[in-house]
Order: sequence, then C-alpha cells, then structure tokens
Amino acid sequence: MDNNVYFKILKCFGAKGTRFTTEDLARELGTSKRTVYAYFSSKDEMIEKTIDFVFTEITQSDTDILEDAELSVQEKIRLYFQNIPDAYSIGTIIRHMDDLQRYYPRLYGKVNHHLDTIWDGVIELVQEGMNHQELRKVDTVILKLMLNETLRKLLDYEYIANHPVSFESGIKAMSDIVLYGLMKEGFL
Repeated sequence: MDNNVYFKILKCFGAKGTRFTTEDLARELGTSKRTVYAYFSSKDEMIEKTIDFVFTEITQSDTDILEDAELSVQEKIRLYFQNIPDAYSIGTIIRHMDDLQRYYPRLYGKVNHHLDTIWDGVIELVQEGMNHQELRKVDTVILKLMLNETLRKLLDYEYIANHPVSFESGIKAMSDIVLYGLMKEGFL
C-alpha cells in the first residue's frame, strides 16, 4: 500500500482525532469511500495500520543502526540518539490518546506498548557498553524511565506550547545530556 495513504490518515486523525470519517479520508485521497474500503475493512483497521506504519518506520531505522556490525557500541548509541523520529506522526497519535483510550482501548494499549519499548534497543546497547567497560555503570531502569518520560513530555502539545523547546531541540538536548553523561573520556 502507498505510504501516502497513511500520511493522509494521519492528517485526518490530526484534524479530528478518532472522529474523522471514511468520507473525510476519501476526500483527502481524492477517491471514493468504496475505494477506501477496498484497502481497509473498518476505521479501527485504518487507525491500527497507521499506528503500525508510524512505529515500524522508527523501529526499522533503529534496527538498521543496531545491526550494523561495523559500528562500535558508542557509535551505535550516538546514531540511535541522532535518529530522531518524525514528531508530527507520533505527536498526532499522542495528541489524541484520550480518544483512543475512550473509543479504541486496544489501540491505546498498542501505542503505549510502542512508546514503552521504543528505547529498548538503546538500553541493550548501554548494557553491552557497561559489560565491556566502555560506559560508566548506570541504572538502566532509571535511564529508560528518563528517556520514556522525556519523549512523552516532548510529544505533549500543551507542554511544547508552554515551553521554549521544540520536539527536535528537546530530543537533541536529551541526547546530549545522556551521551556526555555516559561516555567515558577518550570515547568522545
């Protein structure tokens, strides 16, 4: 399926939350509702496949970094943090989490699962770096908590609107804090 369909669903979802209609999507795509239903059997499926699309894009680019055998642990961690996801796509979903929780609780759980596991790869790298004495010992449970909560806050539209930080600058600042607090001298 053309990725453009998912971007159009995100646009509709961003504008109306879960209250967007198949007609809204058809209009956005310049097609008929019947054509939309040729791709999706329900709105539930539209939303779910769009959530999968957004998080698969992130996961795949992270996996490419993690599986690159030519990179050191430090290089992988640095690249992982520089691999900033598309704030619009994730933010659109996060902004309407209340709607998902109310009307699509299974999908709400799925988004939360993705957000809770998004940093697992970097946590594994940190553990590997600590095991090889390339990184200082840190509590990875607390590190993951810090990363998760910072990501969620940076995706919170109200928080960003009330603070002089963008998603991208916040992720970069967080990355700098974590990287330069973890790396041993000589590895920078």
